[in-house]
Amino acid sequence: MKVFELSKEFDVTNKEMIDFLKSKGFKVSSHSQNLTDDMIEVARNDFKQKEEEAVKVEEQPKPVTKTTRKSVPEKKIKNFKPDDRILCRSIVPWYVEMLGVDNVTTYKWPGYGDVEYVAYRDLQSWRRKPIITKAKIMIEDPDICEQWKHDLGSMYQKYLGIDYPEEFFDKTDEEFETLLVNASPTLKEVIKYTAMDMVRNQNYPSLQKISIIDKVLDTGIKDFV
Repeated sequence: MKVFELSKEFDVTNKEMIDFLKSKGFKVSSHSQNLTDDMIEVARNDFKQKEEEAVKVEEQPKPVTKTTRKSVPEKKIKNFKPDDRILCRSIVPWYVEMLGVDNVTTYKWPGYGDVEYVAYRDLQSWRRKPIITKAKIMIEDPDICEQWKHDLGSMYQKYLGIDYPEEFFDKTDEEFETLLVNASPTLKEVIKYTAMDMVRNQNYPSLQKISIIDKVLDTGIKDFV
């Protein structure tokens, strides 16, 4: 048996085997050198012992370390004062007007993207009115959105990142149809109204998207193109 054959038997490099044999006092100069019976016996005894020790270490159960659960600090609920002014943005392309609880203060949103600062007391009085429940305005305060999430639902997600209603038409035809099919009644009105306005201003959306609107909403906008 040669050095390289014994190295292969124990899955070590030739250099490792040569260095080992030299450490045991044997004269070894090449990986192709023939081994004596004494060399083979010493090497096998040593390497087998190391393999057995490695197996025992692997079989020993790893100590169970007790992990302490880190306490997650509770998020404090923000308390709003009645006079706090909350930024609200219109998400419909038509005129919206609402009265405050004093029946004097008037809030107006002329069109999509227009903003008004609404007193918290007034916003709270609208909490279950169509202006909120049908998503005509978007509350821009994340704390209120979190506290009122059961009333707001997921409808705001459709408007995130949309600065102007024409941006709905930037979606692919497939995305646009999926959006329209699953849209709330208010959002369907927004898209229909926007499409008609774009046609009126000769800023035509694609014919395919108009066809999708006509099919899903049973309109006849394509006849005016």
